[in-house]
Amino acid sequence: MKHALLDADAHTREFNRTLRDVPDRTLVDLLDEQVRRRGQDIAVVHGDERLTFTELSARATAVGAHLRNLGVREDDCVGLFVHPSSDLIVGAWGVLHAGGAYLPLAPEYPEDRLRYMVEDFGGDLVLTQRELAGKLRRMVPPRTTVVVLDDIDTPAGPPVPPSPGDLAYVIYTSGSTGKPKGAMIEHRAIVNQMCWLAETHGIDHRRVVLQKTPMSFDAAQWEILASACGSTVVVGAPGIYRDPDALVDTIKAHGVTTLQCVPTLLQAIVDTERITECTTLQQVFCGGEALSRSLAQRFFAELPDRELVNLYGPTECTINSSSHRVDPAVVADGPPTVPIGTPVHNTQYYVLDGDRGPVAVGEIGELYIGGRQLARGYIGKPDLTADRFVDNPFHADFGSPRLYRTGDLAYWNPDGTAVFVGRTDNQVKLRGFRVELDEVRLALETHEWIKHAAVVVRDDPRTGFQNLLAFVELNPKEAALMDQGSHGAHHQSKEGRVQLRAQLSNLGCRESGELSGKPALDLPGREPTALQRRTVFARKTYRFYEGGAVSGSDVLELLRTRTTATTSRDPASVGQQEFGRIMRYFGQFHSVKRLLPKYGYASPGSLYATQLYLEVDGLFGLEPGFYYYHPVEHRLYLIQPKTAGPHQRARVHFVGRRRAIEPVYRTNILEVLEIEAGHMVGLFEQILPEHGLTVRAAGHAPEVMAHLECASEDYYLGAFDFVPAHPEPAEEPMDVYVQAHGDRVPGLPAGLHRFEGDGFKQVADGVVERRHVIAINQQAYERAAFGVALVSRTGQDWLSYLELGRVLHRYQAVRGLGLMSSGYSSKSGHDLPSHRRLTALLAERGLPVGPSYFFIGGKVSEEQIRHRGMKEDAVHMKGPTELIRDDLRSFLPDYMMPNKVIVLDRLPHTANGKIDTRSLAGSDLAAADFSDQPVVEPRTESERRIGEIWGRLMKVETVSVQTDFFAAGGNSLLAVGLVNRINRDFGLTLPLQVLFDAPTVEALAKVVEGGTADTTSRLIRLSAAGSLEPVYCWPGLGGYPMNLRQLAARAGRPFYGVQAHGVNAGETAYPSIAEMAARDLELMRRRQPQGPYTLWGYSFGARVAFEATHQLERDGERVEQLFLIAPGNPRAGGTDRTPSWRSRGYVTILFSVFAGAVSGDLLEECLRATRDEATFTAFVSSRLDLDPELVRRIARVVHQTYRFDHTDRDLAMRAIAAPVTVFRAVGDQPSFIERPAVRASVSFVDVPADHYGMLRLPLVDSLVEHIRSVQGGPQCRT
Repeated sequence: MKHALLDADAHTREFNRTLRDVPDRTLVDLLDEQVRRRGQDIAVVHGDERLTFTELSARATAVGAHLRNLGVREDDCVGLFVHPSSDLIVGAWGVLHAGGAYLPLAPEYPEDRLRYMVEDFGGDLVLTQRELAGKLRRMVPPRTTVVVLDDIDTPAGPPVPPSPGDLAYVIYTSGSTGKPKGAMIEHRAIVNQMCWLAETHGIDHRRVVLQKTPMSFDAAQWEILASACGSTVVVGAPGIYRDPDALVDTIKAHGVTTLQCVPTLLQAIVDTERITECTTLQQVFCGGEALSRSLAQRFFAELPDRELVNLYGPTECTINSSSHRVDPAVVADGPPTVPIGTPVHNTQYYVLDGDRGPVAVGEIGELYIGGRQLARGYIGKPDLTADRFVDNPFHADFGSPRLYRTGDLAYWNPDGTAVFVGRTDNQVKLRGFRVELDEVRLALETHEWIKHAAVVVRDDPRTGFQNLLAFVELNPKEAALMDQGSHGAHHQSKEGRVQLRAQLSNLGCRESGELSGKPALDLPGREPTALQRRTVFARKTYRFYEGGAVSGSDVLELLRTRTTATTSRDPASVGQQEFGRIMRYFGQFHSVKRLLPKYGYASPGSLYATQLYLEVDGLFGLEPGFYYYHPVEHRLYLIQPKTAGPHQRARVHFVGRRRAIEPVYRTNILEVLEIEAGHMVGLFEQILPEHGLTVRAAGHAPEVMAHLECASEDYYLGAFDFVPAHPEPAEEPMDVYVQAHGDRVPGLPAGLHRFEGDGFKQVADGVVERRHVIAINQQAYERAAFGVALVSRTGQDWLSYLELGRVLHRYQAVRGLGLMSSGYSSKSGHDLPSHRRLTALLAERGLPVGPSYFFIGGKVSEEQIRHRGMKEDAVHMKGPTELIRDDLRSFLPDYMMPNKVIVLDRLPHTANGKIDTRSLAGSDLAAADFSDQPVVEPRTESERRIGEIWGRLMKVETVSVQTDFFAAGGNSLLAVGLVNRINRDFGLTLPLQVLFDAPTVEALAKVVEGGTADTTSRLIRLSAAGSLEPVYCWPGLGGYPMNLRQLAARAGRPFYGVQAHGVNAGETAYPSIAEMAARDLELMRRRQPQGPYTLWGYSFGARVAFEATHQLERDGERVEQLFLIAPGNPRAGGTDRTPSWRSRGYVTILFSVFAGAVSGDLLEECLRATRDEATFTAFVSSRLDLDPELVRRIARVVHQTYRFDHTDRDLAMRAIAAPVTVFRAVGDQPSFIERPAVRASVSFVDVPADHYGMLRLPLVDSLVEHIRSVQGGPQCRT
């Protein structure tokens, strides 16, 4: 860690020792050398075509001679308008042999962009292919000469070698004005790049390089030119960069060893599950976007012994300006984003502040690049060149006269690698805080469900403020959806309440208009009995398992369950009264605690789209005919009379109503309807034995639909007859498999086991995993103890899925164990992941597969069984979007939370494979419209009054009391107005922070009515992650806890920052450390009444944490952990502790509270400007873009508490029993805890970071590692 102690200038020089002796040569020189060494080796492959190095050189030389004859000379730019082919390689080398510079013009580019590029570079000559010549002539100016490569027959003339300072190529890159700009790259720059690739990454004659990047991007150039290093270039088919499967096929067909791709494409290749087929692939280069840790881990999980290299480089610095070889052994413990590495040969990196001075290790600044690879500038744009290519103030160090200003934010790691953070123009101010959009995006992409994310800012026309919107693309392998691939938006988000509206609409029931005029019979028993209510409400889809541990014998008894009857009766003996009681189980049940009606059987999506019809001949006191049972009315409607048959019978027909199912399902419709019918059959089998009856499959007769008068689009599902019960249940054509989740089922080892009647036989080591169940079920999977898979072997297509539903219902009726369906197979090729996984496990052992149904379970409590509310259902009111938002709250500070998360099937991409954020920002999807949420009207006077204030501020006519303030577009300015108006109207003094804990009208009304906000508002929740008791952490001087957020995000447990009294409006700081601690403990004890407590303190906050520990122990409470982080003062301006505006030391420390630094030009400006509180406040608020009132209040807290400390007598009287760990920062003065008077067991840990750096990226990770090593228990999250 020696670099941590170097000053900024020193570490910049140390990290930039990249000088290498690269010969002053050209690309043509490099290719000529390869021709001499390996003339007959293959240089280029395209399809079945092969070119040796000798043939490539000869063809390029001929093209070059022809171009010379047409007047091409050094620095002349020649367009290259060709499809990916050998012509691309020959054309580029031909222009180089002519002494000119080639300009790639991709035919797939929009014509307007191509036309602009040709006109901008003054194109007098463009090379093309015959099939493209017509299109090209329509685009270029009349003066432009179009040369068709196939027409060139000029014999190769004497070579006219270019010079190292001549242009080699021009690449157009996007410009801030909306028009692209052409970067001019010289031979010496690209030769340096190619030599670096050869020396550092082994790009030489052993490599087969796939040329697949679109030719107009700078990253494509080293692929095109790889022959200069002796490599074979395989030219991929047009558009191959958009087709992961075609890429795999090409790699296999041509033995490709080296692949370059953007992370988005690498993710897609990994997702094909075919990357392991690429046995020749040795190295993958990734660049163009930030490479995430999670993607690197996935790559190594598939190809553990291959090389993964992260590349970085602006076009203006010749393709790659740095690289980082990813180490699979340490990537899991690294930061969320892989470093961009160390500079290439003869290249220097400078991370500079706003005054272009070097920043310290770990400090974020703008990246400037110098060295041999800098472009000459922009073609025809001297002003823009002067703006981006600036004089190098460090010229004396390495001799580079210019620096390129990248506009990228970065920082140095102590090991000399650089880390990309984001763009200087990608930083916005939201809710009073500066937010780096890339930081939010990378945080989103750490979520296991999210494959790609993009974060944009969109103005809200209602409020006039900006909203932070997150667009995410789910990883289908980790977050499967119903109808995956053709799902509706309701499977991604329940915000629109499509499913809820369908559930409430009773779409499965026949409408009154359809039944008008039909004879109706009110069945007896409309009012359910107590037994019926108990039975129906006990049958739930359980998603929580609160009944304790499950044993292997519990599972065995569950699977052995069969429904048996003690008597057997002829259905003819059943009267109408008894029949009415039987049918009542199929009607709706209601509870004041439920929004939705309850049924006695399960229905996929709770849509209850399967209708029940009765065909009766002489039974139950009914006239012969076809009847519809209405579950809401408990009534039979005679749809069509019939002539009495020769035998008395009652037959049930099941019909699936298409219009009831299609609002939610688009595929697998028939399957889910059949499963629901199976659940209904299971309910019959559950209740009929008490009456001496059961049901038996009667066949599939869709012709009956004509008698039922159903819509032609509806689905006939099958028929079952009422028959006398049998004392012995029939044998079932069903294979049953069970799996334990970890060690949660004693007696049942890990793996998949087949149920064999009297026990289990293990058939596979693997199981259906969490990721194989639908995304919204994964939390329930985590809670479940076991899973069961049913595999139907009926052999009858119509009956297979009914049998699956029938058996699951039987298991669901077993009291004490709760089950939830979690996946099934498909008749239409849309199997859910659970079935695909089960099929793979069984196929490995040669076991039969078939239609399957997978469900999870655990033990449930009596309270759950008796409960008649919607606790088990409420979790399913959320889709992936809402669940992701909930998860984000556990590791994103409130101010970084997106106003809205929008899940898309696929994020749009630009032509080079990057995510197109401009397209997203301009799309209709980015409109923050929350009008589709159900409106809950104000119900109390407080809600009404607050709702009126809310509506005026947010400029909305209708206010729902359950709408989240920030999700609806609220920000810090609106929050101030809202809280101030509430305080004025209600005569209160609520702080602004109340909105973080109570962000809805409903919650605010409870605060107003209960007066709780002023007792909890100073405990700022910075993280909700984990299940342990929280950490309470006091911040540094000034008492504002937001600089603790990076530490909080990594703590791995709930984390509260204790804000000082005095930061909120109307407060004043307490007069002593003892009173500060006492008042803060009052807040903590309201949130956590009893210990053990975990207390941390940073800087000045360490003194308060120490005092709080003393007071807790004095009161008989236990403090489990006391961590004092950087308790010493930073060395700044002497030791004077007088809070005077004339004291340099005091103003320096006060400045550091806001700026996090005790040196620099900005501090000197502040010292010169500060004369009193007003001038200090004006300077800091304007230069650091902070709210003046907040600055003033924090400054007053500092002024009051600046001299607070413990005397030796205080320390001697405060014996601390808790273990104390001190994390000392580099350069700090000794702290109070190191004085002899301290009576405590203290251990010291030296962290290689300074006082302020240890709370910032990346050095906060070092602090967390030291905390982790001390804790030796639950690991901190990094």
